Amino acid sequence: MEFTFEFAKYSIFTKVEGKGSPILLLHSYWGSHILFDYMAKTLSLKMQVIRIDLPGHGNSGTPPSDYSFEKFAFVLNELLTRLNVHEKVSIIGHSMGGYAALAFAAEFPERISSLILMQAPTQAADKQSIKFREREVILILQGKKDLLLQATISSNFAPENSSSMLKNIQLLYQTSSQVTLEGAVMTVFAINNRKNSLVVLQKSQYPILIIIGKYDKVYSAEDQLAEASQIPHAEVLMLNHSGHLGFLEEEDLVVNKIAEFLQGIVIDNNY
Repeated sequence: MEFTFEFAKYSIFTKVEGKGSPILLLHSYWGSHILFDYMAKTLSLKMQVIRIDLPGHGNSGTPPSDYSFEKFAFVLNELLTRLNVHEKVSIIGHSMGGYAALAFAAEFPERISSLILMQAPTQAADKQSIKFREREVILILQGKKDLLLQATISSNFAPENSSSMLKNIQLLYQTSSQVTLEGAVMTVFAINNRKNSLVVLQKSQYPILIIIGKYDKVYSAEDQLAEASQIPHAEVLMLNHSGHLGFLEEEDLVVNKIAEFLQGIVIDNNY
């Protein structure tokens, strides 16, 4: 089932597949729901998989001027309600999708059965990251979006995967071409102004899986490990042959681990 969800000035493309315990997939900056095609195909065999295009991405509309992940958490909550998802939901967030997932976790912890973060830091943006994103905005506003993407897309993969990821590189060009100028600028503002969510996870009671790419050039693997070590009940999967897009670089390993992790959640909830 595919439809466009309208709420509070947001227009959000939504795709729902399968039946069973609900799981929500949230993609990264410059991405869309199609990046999760393989994952959704596998998980939807036993679960209800909900995918969306985040504001300004894919088939979703440009977000309102006051867009933030904290405010978007209420949009996600309303979407789940309209889908008649009243039980707890598992959430997978990759990179920026992780920030949206963390904001939802802060606002609606009682609605989460488990949280999976893929290459998504839990803390607020640091000064270096903010300056980097601000330079991105300048290039975008100067009409240099294509130049920016040419310089950054291939660097998302581990060096050993650069020659084998041509199909996925083209997929990323496809999803990034759908991101509007306004959507990109507002997204960067939301990314730069995200809140520190480490304490939220430290206080949480639900299972957490953190997936890290050893050769991630966007967010340091060492920094992500340091954050994960501060969450006592978090499980960590280190991908030794991946950069920032481990779910595409080592897709079978990632999907099998996620399926195993989620199966444990379902068993515990039914016990």
